[in-house]
Amino acid sequence: MITDLGASSLMPNLLSIVRGNKIEAVENKIPVVFNSIDDNTEFESLPEVSSSSQYISVLSIKQPLYKYDQMCGPIGTRIMMRVLKEWEVNDSIIGVVLDLDCPGGQVSGLAEFAEFLHNYTKPIVSFTDGTQASAGEYVASACKYKVAHKYAEYLGSIGTMMKYVDLDGILKKEGAIIEDIYATGSTRKNEEVRKKQNENSNELFIQNILNPGRDQFVSDMKKFRPNIDESLFEGQIVRPEEALSKGLIDEIGTIQTAFDKVIELSKSKKSSNQKPNTNMNTKSLPKVEAVLSLEAPLALNENGSFLNEEQLDTIEARFDALESENSTLQTQVSEANTEKETAVNAITAQLTEATNTATAMETSVNAILENLGLPVAGTLTEKLAAIDAKSIEVGKRDGANSTAPKIGVDGEEKKSTASLNIAGVDVAEALNC
Repeated sequence: MITDLGASSLMPNLLSIVRGNKIEAVENKIPVVFNSIDDNTEFESLPEVSSSSQYISVLSIKQPLYKYDQMCGPIGTRIMMRVLKEWEVNDSIIGVVLDLDCPGGQVSGLAEFAEFLHNYTKPIVSFTDGTQASAGEYVASACKYKVAHKYAEYLGSIGTMMKYVDLDGILKKEGAIIEDIYATGSTRKNEEVRKKQNENSNELFIQNILNPGRDQFVSDMKKFRPNIDESLFEGQIVRPEEALSKGLIDEIGTIQTAFDKVIELSKSKKSSNQKPNTNMNTKSLPKVEAVLSLEAPLALNENGSFLNEEQLDTIEARFDALESENSTLQTQVSEANTEKETAVNAITAQLTEATNTATAMETSVNAILENLGLPVAGTLTEKLAAIDAKSIEVGKRDGANSTAPKIGVDGEEKKSTASLNIAGVDVAEALNC
């Protein structure tokens, strides 16, 4: 998580090491000052003062970010977290300003550090008047508020990259013999490097190393900065004005702006965390308490109940979730109503067709009854029974009055049924029904 310019700036140190030049170790010291909120006096170490004095800690990050302390470079994020924890429990420190001029850093440890900053209990405000890119942007976005100077140079560069350097050629030139030997079964060990060396393919580097880091980076940026313009996830750098318009920073200002914001956030947090006075009562609101994960009922006084910033954010997020759920449910209800309407229309059409058929049938049966001289009365079942009885009666009459049988072409006797068609209904067919 570094810009190419930042990565390239480290190459002189690498070449110096390869050439065997001696590099002096430097003392790892956290670049920090304590700024008095009373008169802006700066101290390199926390002064011995009464507990009533309050300070803002300024942690400067003016180098690439690493997980662990570097022998020839800056301290690591692990040490930064340890120191920040000490400040977190120091009542003289009301908050922290991260003063950044950082081109990025290594992926390892960055997500952990960002999550630590995001969950820090005291206000943390980031400020940059130079470069705030890649891993530097990751760290800054985890803070409660982001300020950039109007002359800040580079912001953004959200994404991952790596600079592949093969030093085998230099070593071979010095007479070294290089051979890689792998244990039986270790067929995929260092497969990214081997695919690059043997096939000049970056596929596995991208798939196994770069993409997962970028996915985590983007996911956390969405969490830290919900209103960010997602076009920034393509990795471009922007100037402060564009960063502000695209939700990457909260304000253009100076480091004093960052100090003022820490004081503002600290006062807001202090007021929200004040213990309820003796005049307060409690009221059980199970649904609200469930949303806020409260272990006790809300405290109330004559002015009502007060929530801190985190609780308000929780409620706001719950409203957003409910709005999304409601939209989904409305869509489902609409689809269900459409399906219901379609089914009702289909059933109505079937009923209409059946009714029409029944009406035509009864009309035909009535016609048969009239033709047979029978009374047209009763239900359809009764009418059909009357026709059936009439048929039986006719069948019992003297055979002399019967019709001679017809012989088919195959020589077999064909059954003769009087063909009576009334109102489109065959009498024989109706009787068979």
